[in-house]
Amino acid sequence: MALVQGKVALVTGGARGIGRAAAELLAAEGARVAVADVNLAGAEDVASGIEARGGQALALAADVSQPDQIGPMFDAVLRRFGRLDVLHNNAGVFAKTAVDEIDIDGWDRLMGVNLRGAFLVAQHALRIMKAQRGGHIINMGSMGGQVGGVVAGADYAASKAAIACLTKSMAKWGGPYGILVNTLCPGVIDTAMPAQFPPDRLAAMIEATPLRRMGTTDEVAKVVLFLASDLSSFVTGAHIDINGGLFTD
Repeated sequence: MALVQGKVALVTGGARGIGRAAAELLAAEGARVAVADVNLAGAEDVASGIEARGGQALALAADVSQPDQIGPMFDAVLRRFGRLDVLHNNAGVFAKTAVDEIDIDGWDRLMGVNLRGAFLVAQHALRIMKAQRGGHIINMGSMGGQVGGVVAGADYAASKAAIACLTKSMAKWGGPYGILVNTLCPGVIDTAMPAQFPPDRLAAMIEATPLRRMGTTDEVAKVVLFLASDLSSFVTGAHIDINGGLFTD
């Protein structure tokens, strides 16, 4: 049997990269998937591909930095599918501005998506899952949130460190209702993000990784699938590293 057969999943930031890979794998494993992104055309492309392979999908335009767009996003999921079992809280933005050059507007824009937006999306999902007495929330941290901004900016790293702590609080709150909340902490994954790194720095990071390569979006998606499935029934409040051994503390 497929690992998430019959479940309903919402993937934010689902138009590309890790979000796209997760949406496609969840659908392949039996979930009905809502793909939300600021790029509606990209979300529609993912959703149409899922449906072409026999799955059920819904494309949604949503900017999680805008609180008034979050409720309608969930309303659309519930209208179409009737429930919500899995949230892959993946929407995020990357920045590599030097710490002494970060301005308040840039800080607020990044935190508006990576922290405030992620919190509001998870909070809304928690309310739905509380009424259902169960669900899975997978937040997205980063190795940058564990080691500090090296290539990533200090603002990006701080936002991801905050997500890790937020996850623990939500897991404690959600446990009595059967809600599992976990964080994924990817290292260097082959997406558009490391393409922004200085080439010598990227090469050094790959060389320092025991597996001597970048991870793939499919490898991250497989951990999303595990956390979305009943295989993870006693896993909550965890921070799961996906970094090829680059950081193990």
